[in-house]
Amino acid sequence: MHPSNLLSTTCVGLALTLSLAAQTWTIQNPPPYPTILARRAGGIAFHPIAGGAVLYGGLQSGPTLTMNDTWLWDGAAWTQLTPATTPPPRWGHKMVYDSRRARIVTFGGRSPTTTATANDTWEFDGTNWQQVFPTTSPTARAFYSMAFDERRGKTVIYGVQGGSVATGGNQTWLYDGTTWAQAAPATVPPGLESPAMAYDKGRGVVVMFGGFNGSAPATDYRTTYEWDGVNWTLKTTVNAPLTGYRTGMVYDEARGRLVLYGGYASAIAQQKTWEYDGNDWTQVGTGGPGKITEGYMAYLPTTGTTVYFAGSGPPIAGTVNNETWVYSGASTAIAAPFGTGCATSAGVPTLAPTALPVLGTNYLLTCNGAPAVSIGVVAHGLDNLELSPGIYLPFDLGLVGIPGCGLEVRVDATAVELPAGGTFTHTFPVPNAIGLLGVALFSQVMVLDNLAPNGFAGMTNAVHAVLGT
Repeated sequence: MHPSNLLSTTCVGLALTLSLAAQTWTIQNPPPYPTILARRAGGIAFHPIAGGAVLYGGLQSGPTLTMNDTWLWDGAAWTQLTPATTPPPRWGHKMVYDSRRARIVTFGGRSPTTTATANDTWEFDGTNWQQVFPTTSPTARAFYSMAFDERRGKTVIYGVQGGSVATGGNQTWLYDGTTWAQAAPATVPPGLESPAMAYDKGRGVVVMFGGFNGSAPATDYRTTYEWDGVNWTLKTTVNAPLTGYRTGMVYDEARGRLVLYGGYASAIAQQKTWEYDGNDWTQVGTGGPGKITEGYMAYLPTTGTTVYFAGSGPPIAGTVNNETWVYSGASTAIAAPFGTGCATSAGVPTLAPTALPVLGTNYLLTCNGAPAVSIGVVAHGLDNLELSPGIYLPFDLGLVGIPGCGLEVRVDATAVELPAGGTFTHTFPVPNAIGLLGVALFSQVMVLDNLAPNGFAGMTNAVHAVLGT
């Protein structure tokens, strides 16, 4: 059996069956939240032990009150949790799930009063909150952005209220579960308040979009940056959401793309949903939650849906509600490059999708820049996080005698291609099976070349694809 067919057969057992429906926001009505109070600007993150999205804190309006309650959304209803230990009231904070340690992490925010700013670190294990005491921490801050970099096992923070560089608006901080450390990337984005941020699990990068800088003349950015654990890269996209300031953004694991909702642009409310597949932003719908900024937005892998709760916005800016909305999107095919390659004698080869992995068609990957005399070994895998349990990707191939190169994908199947004029196109037949909707496929090519700088081979970048319609 051809390796591609073998892998396709393997995918069937791992497939996630998804809806073919178009992008849809649905308010949960009648409201399943009889006592949860209207609020904005708090934290929320999914925790598998708790069994849903855990919400903590926020700011209530009318009267103004900083909250310190913990709630759980299980996909159907809200339940107030009663942990033995609870952090002080706070708002303007974020929360992420550290999957390596099974902990939700939050930092700082405005706490314990409405105006005071904190720099404490708290963790939630699915049952209880615990304050931890890192040896080093960022300065006190609120309205930053946060994501958990699963490949590298670190929580990432960027930004500060107002976006001022003087107060840390262009600082990148990393938390490994023991201490915080300030990164020193070669590329530093501008000082930002509340850019949208989420970890793109399919391509192994943290994506940061937009943000606000209050220094004259005051700028609402529409830029996309990606963090690879070492550096920020400014991505050029044809399209971009009209704003990314205090909006919500999550990674939809079932469909392998980022979902962004809401915000203001020139004081106009953006009741719009955008998605980012690693190549470009696409507006996929209008309408949805009415409070389009500072809402609580999280993805639930248990239901394959995104929840958006409460927030602030029109008809009167700053007012809040306690509505719960659920979003589900279409299962369209996507494919985008990620990671880095290493040089052959002809330079660093590249791998790019030239036809999407649509069910019942041929998924095409084209390798360019290989030496005229070489052999391409195409690796396909179902994971880009771990090569084997506890051995995380990218894997340094210098450890197995191929210095300077890294493996970006788990190798579940291989195929051999012979470049013609330094290029080849690899064909991966995608069965027309509804059960394959949403299956993620990762691909990379090793180009065997005894004239390469390491005397053995070079590597292309990798490509993340999601099988779809």
